[in-house]
This record gives sequence, C-alpha cells and structure tokens, in this order.
Amino acid sequence: MVTKDISEMKKLEISLKDLEAKYRDLFENAQDPMYTLDLTGTFLAMNNVGIDALGVTKDEIIGSNLSEWLTPESMEIARKRLKEYSKGIHKGPMVYEMVRKDGGHIWVEVKNRFIRDGERITGTHGIARDVTEQKRLEQELKESEAKYRDLFENADDPMYTIDTQGFIKTINKAGLEILGGMEENVIGSHISRWLTPESMKSSQAVLEKQISGETWDSPVLIEVVGSDGTHKWGEARTRILKEGSIITGIHGVVRDITEKIRLEHQLKESEAKYRDLFENADDPMYTIDMNGIFQSINNSGCKILEARKEEIIGTHIVNWLTPESLELAKQRIKKHLSSVSIEEPVIYELVCKNGEHRWAEIRTRPIKEGNRITGIHGIGRDITEKIKLEQKLKDYRVKLERSYEELLEADTVKTEFISNITHELLTPLTSIRGFVELLDDGTMGKVNAEQKKSLEIILRNSDRLIKLIKELLDTSNLESNKLGLQFGIVSLNSILSKTIQDIHPQANDKQITIIKDIQQLPEIWGDEERLVQVIMNLLTNAIKFTPNNGKITIKAKEDIEHVKISISDTGIGIPADKLNSIFERFYQVDGSAKRKYGGAGLGLSI
Repeated sequence: MVTKDISEMKKLEISLKDLEAKYRDLFENAQDPMYTLDLTGTFLAMNNVGIDALGVTKDEIIGSNLSEWLTPESMEIARKRLKEYSKGIHKGPMVYEMVRKDGGHIWVEVKNRFIRDGERITGTHGIARDVTEQKRLEQELKESEAKYRDLFENADDPMYTIDTQGFIKTINKAGLEILGGMEENVIGSHISRWLTPESMKSSQAVLEKQISGETWDSPVLIEVVGSDGTHKWGEARTRILKEGSIITGIHGVVRDITEKIRLEHQLKESEAKYRDLFENADDPMYTIDMNGIFQSINNSGCKILEARKEEIIGTHIVNWLTPESLELAKQRIKKHLSSVSIEEPVIYELVCKNGEHRWAEIRTRPIKEGNRITGIHGIGRDITEKIKLEQKLKDYRVKLERSYEELLEADTVKTEFISNITHELLTPLTSIRGFVELLDDGTMGKVNAEQKKSLEIILRNSDRLIKLIKELLDTSNLESNKLGLQFGIVSLNSILSKTIQDIHPQANDKQITIIKDIQQLPEIWGDEERLVQVIMNLLTNAIKFTPNNGKITIKAKEDIEHVKISISDTGIGIPADKLNSIFERFYQVDGSAKRKYGGAGLGLSI
C-alpha cells in the first residue's frame, strides 16, 4: 500500500478557494462596473454595478456579445482592440459609447488586463468607469468652444489674443480685414508692427497694469497701421487670460471708430472754419442765451459797439439796446421759443460804449441742443449810414414838399395873373385892331398908300399879338382845367382843306411846297375850333423852321378805330435829346437870346 501526503495540496486548495471568494466578493461589490470577456467579445461575467448600468439581468448579459451593447463606432474600435489583445498588445484605457437595454446611451472609460491560461491569452478582465457626465460636459465644452470660435471668427468687431509679450496668437476675420493682412502674416507678429508708436505706448501701459493685477475697464484708443499703410482708429477693450492662476495672455475686442474719428476731425475742421468765419466776418455776429446774456461776439460786433470782447461777453443785451429795440429783441426771443419761423430781419438801435447810437439790421436763428432751444445766433449788418441817409432824405423830402407847395402856390398865382392880364390885354387890343381896320378900309376917311402900308403892318402885328394872348389864355385855362371844349360832328377832310388854304400865304412867302396825301376820312366827334388850332400850330411851326424852297408833307389816313394825321418837313429838324421837351410850354430848341427863329414856345405845348 502506497500513501501520499496531500496536506500541502489541501492547504493550497483552501487558500485558492479563499482567494477566489475574496475576488468574487470584490468583483460583486465593487463600486465600478467589472466584467470579463473572451477574445470574441462575449461576456463571461459582469458584476451587479455593470448589470445595473446597462439595465439588464445577469442572464441577459452573460453570453451576449459586445456588439449588442456598443454603438457601431465604438464596436469598430473594440474589435481592433480585441485583435490587439490576441496578439498580446496592450494599450491604455479606452472610452466606449454603450447602449442600455432601454435605449439610453452611456459612456464608459475601460481599463483592461489580460486573462491567461498559461502562456495563452484567453480573454480580458475590465473595469469600467461611467464617464457619461464627463462626456456630456466635454460635449458642451466643445459646443461652447465651437460657438465661441464662430462668434470669434464672425464677429463684426476685430477680436484677438496676444501672449504676455505682445505677440498675436489668434485673430478673427474682422481683425485681419482692419489690418489688411493674411492670417499667416499676422499670427506670431508683434502688435507693435500694427500700431503707431503713440498707440503702442498707451497699449503697453495698459497691458502692464493688467498683468500686474490692476483692473482696467476703460477702452484704449489705438491708431492701427494696415499692411498698405492705411491708418484706422479703434477702441480696444482687453481682459486677462489665465490658466489657473497663471496669466497667459490678453484677449482684446476692438470697435472700429475710424468713421467716428474722421467725422470728429471734420467737425473740428468745420468748427475751426466756423470760428475763423465768425471771428473775421465783415458783419457783426454774436450768440446769446435765452436770458439775453452774450455768450460770444466777433470782432465786427465789438467794433460796432466800440467795446472789447471782455466788456460785452457775460453782459445783458439791455446794456446795448435802446428801450424800444430791447422790447423788439424780447419779442424775437419769444417767437423763437414758440418755434415760429422768422425770416425777416429786424432793425435794432444800438447804444455803444461811448454813448453813440448806431443801427444794425439783424437776422436771428435759434441754437438747438437736440430739440431744446438753448440760445440765439445773430448776424447783423451795420446800416447806420443808411439810416442817417434815410433821415436826410426824409428831411429833404419835407423841404421839397414845402418848396413844391410854394411853387404850386406861385404857379397858381402866375396862372391867375396870366389869365387876368390876357383878358385885360385882349379887350383893348381887339378895340385897337377894330379901329385900325376901319382906318385901313377907308371907313373913317381916305388914306394914302404910305398910310395904308403902315396900317397893314399894325394889323399884322395886332393879329400876332392877339394870337399870342389867346395862346397864353389857352395855356392858363389848360393848367387850371378851365379850357372849354365844344364837341360836335366834325369833318376832318374839311378842316384839313381849310387849314391848308389858310396857311398857303405864309408858305408862298418862303416858296414852300405843301404836299398833300389825304385819304377820304370819316366824320368824328370833336371840337372843330381846337382841331383847327392844333393843325394850324403844327403847320405854322413847320413853315417857321423850313428854309425857302422847302417842302411840307401832310398825310392823313384812317387807322382801325383812329385817324392818323402826320406833318413832316424838310426843315432843320429837332435834335434827339430835345424831343422829350418840345411839347413843354415856353420851351425853345434854341433858347439863346440870339436865336434865329421867334415864337413864345406855346404852339406845340397847346
């Protein structure tokens, strides 16, 4: 009989069972999912935490394959890993997306170790950690970063990051656009390349303050020089970038204010031009507030008031206007306050510093801040000389009116005198002519040839004198509107024939030929005696100024509703500059004492 001591083996079996029991207890009660797989991916074991995580029973999971619980993407990764395991290749932890029984997805991070049977690898033992929350946070982080990247890249304002030394790390499209450079030329470049020295200095100062921990919320005005040399302006706001407690750089956002700066420059230039125009304008210019206090006044305004600027600015208009003009100014201010449109200027009487009074024609407009009227702007024109001249003209007008009235009175007296004297002269002269005519025709006794010749001279001169007196009387009556007219039906052909016949003796004395071109004319309504007088005066005037052997042409024709009579001669004519005066009473073209032709100058006037 052969016996073998197996006490050691029993001890080992007992130890192995104890170890397996401890492992089983550790496996089943671990806080993380634990499992075993063969190299085909079939589950050989899974603890309760793993079963609960997948929402299955032990019977449902044991014997099932990984492909039933992994998404296609994760299964593809798992297959590659199992092949590597079969070759003894071991890599670090992996993350898989698993599908629960209820369809929900969870993420697990798996760490595996080989299961060996001797030298042969038969499977893997894995410990999983639920990283679903971590993956969710990572996904949210990715989405957030994507949103930030999209916001960063597509922001209207330039955005950038620089390190603590001032080198550009990132920049968006708007930033590249304002710099006018390609990304590869900008990234890694120093900001000093893109800023003017003044802007670099101010930016560096802010950068140093922020790095030192000082809070800086105000924007920094920077002048950017693009790659093409173009200058643009921006307002940069920056904040510190940190990794933990370590400052790694600066993030900046720039608001492009180039147009604003350009407009500000234009505004400054415009204000400078306005100030130059205001100060050097020939016309007085000023501004007052709504209380009537001078806020500004130009040199011309000071000149008209005979005062310095410091003596005017800050004072009230009451110091420089007469009471009447002050009232006008107050009314003007009220109209502006009530938004009444005022186009017409107003004339103010000014009281200068030296007490002298001057006048100005002022145009005003309201000064507004938004919709609120804050003052009045005035532009004036010194019209002192004009006012003085107008006053002189008024004085002259008064004197002229007085003189005119005196002349009218004198003319009335003269007219009455002429009327009276002509009547006084005409009566005895008519008697004298009557007696001379009786002597001439022998009624009062026989006269010899010499006496008859003398009597005829007396008769001719009497007729001339009577004609002159009658013309004077007619002139007087015309001026006093006392000339009587006797209207009736008149034959113009008869008047013209009779007048030409009566004037023939005078024409024959100078061998003047009278040419007639007279149509058959209609009868008219008129004063026959006065018409004869007018035509006779014209013919007499023509004979007087026509030399011997000359010609006088008389034309008469019907002209629509009128009759046109014209008398022309081959006489000396009338100078063009005298034509407007020949119908004035007592006017003579040759008014000298030695004139060749006589006459009183009344014929054409009548």
